[in-house]
Amino acid sequence: MGVRSGLRGRLDADERAELEGLVAEFGPRLLAYTRHLTSPQDAEDVVAEVFCRAAQNFGALRRSARPDLYLLTAARNLCRDGLRRRRPQPLPPERIDQSASARDGPPAGLTRDETRRRLRAAVAELPAPLREVVVLRLTVGLRFEDIAGLLGLPLGTALSRMHTAIGCLRERLGRLYEH
Repeated sequence: MGVRSGLRGRLDADERAELEGLVAEFGPRLLAYTRHLTSPQDAEDVVAEVFCRAAQNFGALRRSARPDLYLLTAARNLCRDGLRRRRPQPLPPERIDQSASARDGPPAGLTRDETRRRLRAAVAELPAPLREVVVLRLTVGLRFEDIAGLLGLPLGTALSRMHTAIGCLRERLGRLYEH
């Protein structure tokens, strides 16, 4: 996930080191976030593009009070642009089977990996506005105030979407999600 070599010449050594630190610190969180918005293969390309753009606009990134929110916003916009360009694809049969099995309720003794897989599948099925709040909170670890700012929502709306998403997940996953 490095910066394209053509851009390296534009940054001085301190800026390069600062950007590499941001890649190390925020790259994994950006990747986790973008995987929920696009395919795993596209997610890596999006994250690479985010850091290329960050290198091109390093002054703006450096002036940002919250570089994590700056990078998340860039990733979100790139994912949205990519989704607008693509035509809707039908769900593959294995994804349809996952959806059906998640609705049937979890059998006793699910493994931890199976539990995670079902939870990820259920989150992926949430409507985009709910899914985005869940991913930003639970995967990226943002506070609700930051989520509201990033998405351009009132704080109450961000909290309400999280509450609604948890209700949907409980309904879809049954005992698996209960405490």
